[in-house]
Amino acid sequence: MATNLLRNGGFEADWAEERSHQVLVFRQPGRDGSAEVRDNIFTPPGWTTWFRHEPGDWDQPEVRDAWISGDSSRVHSGQKGVLLFTFFRKHDAGFLQQVDVVPGSRLRLTAWAHAWSNHGDPALPGRFPHSDDPRWSEGEHVGYEHFFALEGTDGLDDGDRNFTFTVGIDPTGGMDPYADTVVWGRGAHIYNAHRPVPGVEAVAQTEKVTVFLRSRTLWTFKHNDSYWDDARLEALSVPIETRIVCDPANPQVGQQVAVSVTSTGNPENVGLDVTDPSGGALPVTEAPGESRPGGRAWRWTFVPESEGVHHVIFTADRGARRLAETTVEVQPRPVEPWGLPRAQYRRIYVLLPPGAGRDWAEAVLGSTAWERDRWTVGGSADDAGIGALEDKRVVAVNPSGWPDDLEAFFRTYYPRVQYVAVEASTPVELRRRLNELNL
Repeated sequence: MATNLLRNGGFEADWAEERSHQVLVFRQPGRDGSAEVRDNIFTPPGWTTWFRHEPGDWDQPEVRDAWISGDSSRVHSGQKGVLLFTFFRKHDAGFLQQVDVVPGSRLRLTAWAHAWSNHGDPALPGRFPHSDDPRWSEGEHVGYEHFFALEGTDGLDDGDRNFTFTVGIDPTGGMDPYADTVVWGRGAHIYNAHRPVPGVEAVAQTEKVTVFLRSRTLWTFKHNDSYWDDARLEALSVPIETRIVCDPANPQVGQQVAVSVTSTGNPENVGLDVTDPSGGALPVTEAPGESRPGGRAWRWTFVPESEGVHHVIFTADRGARRLAETTVEVQPRPVEPWGLPRAQYRRIYVLLPPGAGRDWAEAVLGSTAWERDRWTVGGSADDAGIGALEDKRVVAVNPSGWPDDLEAFFRTYYPRVQYVAVEASTPVELRRRLNELNL
């Protein structure tokens, strides 16, 4: 038998487990229910009692345990069921429970129920000769019979139709029995002995569904008593969802990739296949996995050796079945930068113009600035501008001697260079101008 997804579906749990008087009151269909407490409603653990409340028309029921020791005919199995009843009143009421499920599961709800539908009117003595008889229910075809008829059956009288039992599922998890999202089974008139209420099936649309047990009465009989027992919610089919996650999602060549696989099923003899862009198989290493509710989890690692699209395939039955697959785009290994300075330092480059001879270089080397700071001297504009230094300055000697705009050149290709122009007509003047610079 499939697992019953309901908590306390057999109503065997002791009321003291929760001591709940919690109810959900619907004062008008189409409006949200009001969560309230009613002392004469002993709501079974795991459930919430609900009822429609329009006093004089639809009235509040009472709820309590129905023990086998009190009347064995009121219990379908175990030691007790639950009784919901009204006295000289009618009701539209029942119980609801929210249940965690796997989205996409096909679910079936069933329950056992029956009514004691018995009247007595002090103003009409003799009209109801079986008043208060616990084995008699009103109706031309009922009386002492163990009666069952589907709602809509021809030939039933008003007494036969007084009680209608239905069960429903809201596959969206809503808690309003009057919502359009509730899928209801067919109604049934059941008296004097437990019979199965027609079941209902629905496909879960979210991770929670809500089940409803419901009884409705037509008349304000003295005894409008409904008995429920052995409610079951079963998953007829559960979709198996398998998911692969690769971390990192876009690795680089040579970088280890961790592959995590989770499944709501329980496949056997699982494995992981990884192929590179050429179709070659890569070695994988299995890592410890851990179980999770409703399924299992596995982990592997692999190291890509080439760039491009790699295929990752999760298999079962020693590779006979492919359960899930994904791709990983491997990026090329980044080029390591080289030629970076060991440490940041201040650099001043004296850039001589094209055609400057040895005497111009000697003028720089003979300056007090060179003696003091060991400035660099050269004739290459790129050499002057290159280098990842935060404090980098170029002293351009006679920049007009260059064929193009020298300052614009540095601004375009080496924008972080601090540019200083110096004009000198002779090497002697250059030495003097450099000595005067305050850099």
